[in-house]
Amino acid sequence: MKIIFFLLLLGFSRFIYSQESPVLKGDYFGQTPPGDSAVIFAPGIISLTDRLEGNITFSPDGNECFFTVHGLKYSTYKIYHTKRENNIWTPQVEAPFFVGQKNSNPFFSTDGNTLYFDSQINSATSKRDIFMVQRTSQGWSNPQLLPSPINSVYHDAAYSETSDGIGYFTSDRPGGQGYDIWCTHKTNGQPIQVENLGTKVNSPSFDYSSCVAPDGSFLIFTSTRSGAPDLYVTFSNGNGGWTVPVNMKIINTDAEESDPSLSPDGRYLFFTRGHGGVEPQDIYWVSTGIIGKLKAEALKELRLKQ
Repeated sequence: MKIIFFLLLLGFSRFIYSQESPVLKGDYFGQTPPGDSAVIFAPGIISLTDRLEGNITFSPDGNECFFTVHGLKYSTYKIYHTKRENNIWTPQVEAPFFVGQKNSNPFFSTDGNTLYFDSQINSATSKRDIFMVQRTSQGWSNPQLLPSPINSVYHDAAYSETSDGIGYFTSDRPGGQGYDIWCTHKTNGQPIQVENLGTKVNSPSFDYSSCVAPDGSFLIFTSTRSGAPDLYVTFSNGNGGWTVPVNMKIINTDAEESDPSLSPDGRYLFFTRGHGGVEPQDIYWVSTGIIGKLKAEALKELRLKQ
């Protein structure tokens, strides 16, 4: 009887452990992909009830994931990391660069060999700068500050880029209307230049935290032009400019939507939904099929104004 009791107790203990520490496998932690309605991403795995998450990015092969965990009222910013080894996701740990600093907005390059992020390394100021780490045979390199004029003496953050290396980021430098979206220009043999996206895209309100499609066909960003932060999308007009931004009403709610990012295959849009830095704040995802519907609306507006 003692042996039977011991075996039953051992089996029960293993059952309880398996419920507390599930083995996570598969793409996107084994989650069922969403449709045209946004749902919380990886509840109980990435999106937890006792913390605030945002700014998620996956490597092109889908085997690495970085995301930001915020303190209450955005008092702290930490980047967490997990990777898939033998199809099993490792425990989430703080990323090994600038530990203890305010780090956020991770973004993978399209080849997966560079990770961009921004950090406030000077605690005496709220200024943020954009850094990158590069993949090496020993792991990630030490952080490198992106050169001027991408970084400036002003606030620079939330970098994303196309597959051909055109970068988009947030800055409050002179030449805009406050916190605006800027982009880089690269000409053969010439230094990098930056340009404000102009009044067609930016507004006198806060415009920030952008995510560009790898082919440069659309740009999703956060704006407070309608009050609380909402997501907007603008499309390339084919002539080097952009359409008038469209409010992504199919996603936006009375809560705050921000921090857009795309899955490596372009099939899903991730974003943050929260309430001003207090719980709950979670990462959501939705099919990018909704973007085609919004593009038709944007192009209709463009034709009406021509």
